[in-house]
Amino acid sequence: MKQIEIHWSFICYDDYHLEEKKELVDFLECDYLKQIVSSFEEKVIVVLGWDGTMLRAIKEHYKKWFPFLWINFGHKWFLLNSKDVIKPNMSYVERKYPLIEVEIESNWITKKAIAVNEIDIRAGNWKMISLDISLSKRQAINIEWDGIIVSTPAGSTGYNSSLGWPIIPHTLNAFVITPKAPWKPKWQTPILINDSEVIEIKNVWRRLFTEIYCDWKEFLITQDGLQTQITIKKSKDAVRVIIASEYIDIWDNKVLQEQGFQIK
Repeated sequence: MKQIEIHWSFICYDDYHLEEKKELVDFLECDYLKQIVSSFEEKVIVVLGWDGTMLRAIKEHYKKWFPFLWINFGHKWFLLNSKDVIKPNMSYVERKYPLIEVEIESNWITKKAIAVNEIDIRAGNWKMISLDISLSKRQAINIEWDGIIVSTPAGSTGYNSSLGWPIIPHTLNAFVITPKAPWKPKWQTPILINDSEVIEIKNVWRRLFTEIYCDWKEFLITQDGLQTQITIKKSKDAVRVIIASEYIDIWDNKVLQEQGFQIK
């Protein structure tokens, strides 16, 4: 990912998009971008591009705790402002989006990572996986299936939605545990939980290795035959997002439109 600084703020973009989108090059070079950035009283991280650009920018900069202004140059998006709406000296609404933190213990090695959208757990070689899942050490369930996804509200618009499950309103303090092709219980539905819960997962059939992905990026593939302990919880860090005030209704309505509603 490339970045430049304007008035102490960071402008992030993927350089391989420059050949595809002349409008992105023009926007980077225009004085209008400088006017937008200079109108903020604090340092901001402006992300120009697509959903993937946004995810990469968060992973690189979320610990800076500066607000993100995401400007869309693609087609399908949920967390990016339209470039046609953003203007200098306009008003904004700030929201905080949770991050998921995952910790994995396997073969006496501990690894940690964060995700913006989801944690995807699956069995290797496309076998069925058996998982013991407990919430804050008090509620437990065993499920056999192709795998599970643990999604944030923002992430529920992606893989979770593609599997046919409901989208979580972005202002809801919740995560959703989504089954992929459940076998036992056969009619297992998504599990909606408060985002304060700690999810602990163990693979029961240790003869199968387990694959864990964060936002579609491979994070860890365990060795065959090893007990794997996976802990998922809300990170102490969050993402500060600023949304153009006149765009906030469009932003919220996209969640309903994705589920079939027509906005009157």
